[in-house]
Amino acid sequence: MKTKHYLVIYDISNNRRLQKVAKKMEDYGYRVQKSVFEIEVTEFIIKKMRYEVASIMDMEKDSIVIFDICEEDWQKREKYGPKKFDEERDSSFYIL
Repeated sequence: MKTKHYLVIYDISNNRRLQKVAKKMEDYGYRVQKSVFEIEVTEFIIKKMRYEVASIMDMEKDSIVIFDICEEDWQKREKYGPKKFDEERDSSFYIL
């Protein structure tokens, strides 16, 4: 199956849920900021992630935004600042 690139941002109002969502997101991608992750997975896996995160969230207080980014636009992204983003593939991010 072909993988796609996603940018996921979230705002969780409760610290306990926030920690659970952050830990879950670490199973799927690279943290680029506190509540921002870059993810490269199949569509099946992103659906699984959505379900898992939704089960943690309070849908009336919390929010998540998932951007599906095409390969051409993904390659155009630019990163600045002192933090180095290691983009080597780590097999722990691929859930079967």
